[in-house]
Amino acid sequence: MEKLYQSVDDVISMISNSFEYQSCLSLKKKMMENDELSHMIQDIKKLQKDYIKSNYDPSIKSQLDQLEERISSIPIYYIYNQNLEKVNEMISYVNDSLNDYFYHLMNDFLK
Repeated sequence: MEKLYQSVDDVISMISNSFEYQSCLSLKKKMMENDELSHMIQDIKKLQKDYIKSNYDPSIKSQLDQLEERISSIPIYYIYNQNLEKVNEMISYVNDSLNDYFYHLMNDFLK
C-alpha cells in the first residue's frame, strides 16, 4: 500500500510542480490583490448562484454573460484561465487513464 501512496504523491507532485499550476497560484494571488478584479469575480459568483436559484432566468444569464465577457478581456484573468484549463486537463487525464485501466482490467478479466 505504501507504494500506491508514493505513486499518488508522485502524480500530485508532478501536477503541483508544473509551470501551469504554479502560474495559476501566482496569478490568482495577483488577481485577489486587484480590488476591481476581485469584485468582478465575486459578482460573477453571486450571479451564478442567482441564476441557478432563479431557475435559469434569461435576464440574469444576460448579466452574467456580459460580466464574464468583460472579465475575460482582462489579460491576467485570461492567462489564469488558460493555465487552469491545462491543469484541469492533466487531472482529467490521470482520472481517465485510471478509469480506463481498471475498466479494461475488470472487463478483460470477466471475458
